[in-house]
Amino acid sequence: MGEGRRVLLVGAGGWDYLASSGDRLKAYARLFDFAEVNATFYHLPRLSAVRSWRRRAPPGFTFAVKCNKRATHELRLRAEEETYRVLERMAEAMRLLRSWMLVLQTPPSLPLDTVKVREVGELLRGAGLCAGVFWEARTPLSPGKLRGVRAEMIRAGVTPVVDLGREAPVEGAQAVYSRLFGSAPLTDESLRLIDERLKLSGAELAVLSFHGAAMYKDAHRFKTLRGR
Repeated sequence: MGEGRRVLLVGAGGWDYLASSGDRLKAYARLFDFAEVNATFYHLPRLSAVRSWRRRAPPGFTFAVKCNKRATHELRLRAEEETYRVLERMAEAMRLLRSWMLVLQTPPSLPLDTVKVREVGELLRGAGLCAGVFWEARTPLSPGKLRGVRAEMIRAGVTPVVDLGREAPVEGAQAVYSRLFGSAPLTDESLRLIDERLKLSGAELAVLSFHGAAMYKDAHRFKTLRGR
């Protein structure tokens, strides 16, 4: 971040939609230092493809792996043999990408309380995923219940995912992982608000993953705003 020893990673949800006549990943990596791999959410990738991603990106480029929906949406992160198999495949993709970030996105239909969070924490530890897990829980919760669930995530060693365009960072989290959504380009005011919330968070690590039709432009505009 250029502030003390903080680290800021800025990028988008994959590189497949970048307008480029050549290798899109290589073109993307010239613009950004980070990408959230959304392809892993929709299908379990061939390991040869994963190796290709790492090979085509520069050494300092950082990947985050989004957990496959089979584990998060269909198996609902239950401690079952198949869930462990999916998590093991995600861990293998992370290893090949030299990634230390796994993103969980769970659906609005998932019943979520502190007990479920503790169960997921045990599941992750059982799969050897003890750190670098970021969880976007889309279950509709009251503000009080949401605070309790997020506090339990932190106790379980999981970082709650937020959208800094809509809310402040979670108190007590040592890292900020923000998935930013919009059907239209974010306004300059919105980008400045995101920047201000980052500065106030005091987090040692901040990750901004832009999504939507204007995600590449928004990510680039934020970097320009930041002077990076």
